[in-house]
Amino acid sequence: MDDAAMSKGLLLLYVLGAYIVMTLAVVVGFASQFFYWIFIDLCGFRNRNANRKLTSANNKKYNEYYSLIIGSGFSGLGMAIKLKELGTDNFTIIERHGHVGGTWYANTYPGCACDVPSNLYSFSFEPNPNWSYFFGRRPEIGQYLEHCTDKYDIRRHIRFDTTVTKLEWIEDRHVWRVTTKSNDEEKQIYARFVMAGYGPLSNASYPTDIPGIDKFEGRMCHTAEWDKTIDFKNKRVAVVGTGASAIQTVPEIQKAGVTQLLVFQRTPPWIIPRVDRIVNDWEKRLFARFPIIQKLVRGFVYWVRESTVLSFTYRLPVRLLNEELVKFNLRRQVKDKELRKKLTPKFDLGCKRVLLSNDWYASIQQPNVKVVTDRMQEIKSNSIVTCDGVEYPVDIIIWSTGFQVQTFPLDVVGINRQNLQDQWSETMQAYRGVTVPNFPNTFLLLGPNTGLGHNSVIVMIEAQIHYIAEALLYMEEHNVRTLDIKQDVHDEFNHKLQAKLKNTVWQSGGCRSWYQDAKGNNTTIWPDFTWVYILLMKNFDFKNYMFQS
Repeated sequence: MDDAAMSKGLLLLYVLGAYIVMTLAVVVGFASQFFYWIFIDLCGFRNRNANRKLTSANNKKYNEYYSLIIGSGFSGLGMAIKLKELGTDNFTIIERHGHVGGTWYANTYPGCACDVPSNLYSFSFEPNPNWSYFFGRRPEIGQYLEHCTDKYDIRRHIRFDTTVTKLEWIEDRHVWRVTTKSNDEEKQIYARFVMAGYGPLSNASYPTDIPGIDKFEGRMCHTAEWDKTIDFKNKRVAVVGTGASAIQTVPEIQKAGVTQLLVFQRTPPWIIPRVDRIVNDWEKRLFARFPIIQKLVRGFVYWVRESTVLSFTYRLPVRLLNEELVKFNLRRQVKDKELRKKLTPKFDLGCKRVLLSNDWYASIQQPNVKVVTDRMQEIKSNSIVTCDGVEYPVDIIIWSTGFQVQTFPLDVVGINRQNLQDQWSETMQAYRGVTVPNFPNTFLLLGPNTGLGHNSVIVMIEAQIHYIAEALLYMEEHNVRTLDIKQDVHDEFNHKLQAKLKNTVWQSGGCRSWYQDAKGNNTTIWPDFTWVYILLMKNFDFKNYMFQS
């Protein structure tokens, strides 16, 4: 048997093995959901408390709210919708931008799209039958969030173009004093509860180890702070970084008539094809008329993606099959051996975020594109100098260098003047990603270690919203005013979490990523199936909290 035939035979085995694993995951997943529906939903256990309301939450006081929500992205809007469902209007949302949408409003770079299929990257209670693509583009996701805002009458609760600058716990009143800033004017309002849905991917991160950035005389912007006035035609452009934003915007810049496009790559990412397509009109009509079909599609996508935990967390041999398939895709698209070597990661699949693209490899092989792997040493007035002494003339620099994931953007002062930034100086931690000792009546949405490297974070957000709602209802029914997670419970939870993370691909896969802080602690990823987290958050574990009346 020749090498070509053997190679095709192995590829077929890899594909077959991967499909078998995914099929088993989907079958087992749907079966589990069915039995859960039989024994929980059908028997009425889930809905026995459906009519519980936050009646005391509507006792309004001047300049004091029952709840204050920071941010109007998926987290903030979802929390607001839940509060409405619980019967209260006594809340406000502070939004620093002029529109809802969070990251899907702020990120306007060319090619911006979601890497999770639309049917899964949306609220489970508000399916959208009219997605134009299998993977949603930024404008349509923004429209979806605008739709949710108006359908659930949330807009009147939002203070746009306003930033929260400080949170301070007032012990004698058991409320948070919230300092906000708008049009250079500071105001203070009070809230019994604070829900922080600020979003970990919200503040752009610029490199701090490259001298001369302030000397550059050309145009410059970050993908997270896109400058729409930049004209790329006949310009020499440098894109710094090869993460999720870069692989989406580089193909668009390459097509914009640039003279030369330099892609500065520190470490190559793993790229897999984005199996995308236009959604037909008859599919939209089918989803609108029979929502159960769209729900089944959502479930199928969910369980397929959930199957990757077997590789990422439990390191089963299926990870080798998946990695070989991804390498085959690289070999198929990049024929030049030297370039392929540059683009081949030296870490395990999944250690850094796996990226989806159909045009990345094709774009960086165009005649006007060059991948630069030497580290940047200095930026001059009109050029970039690398450590090997080569100077590259450039007119425009696009920073695609990620977000400030490892810092909390607010000044938060809790019990006994404890500062959250000081408490998190060693590492960012929270109990179940939601509550932090010494900061009562504060709930984080997508807090530490609730991000995902495999599935939709909307699943995590909804689980957290449910847990917070259960906590609020418990406090209402037991007439207590404050809650604070016990320190020993918090510490034990995070000790077990970090112990589990050590054996996952995100910690043992041979890379350093934005999932980790400067000390190598993984403060970002949830190291297990999302259904484990969903079940964990089903009930409010009141015994693990301290309460005050």
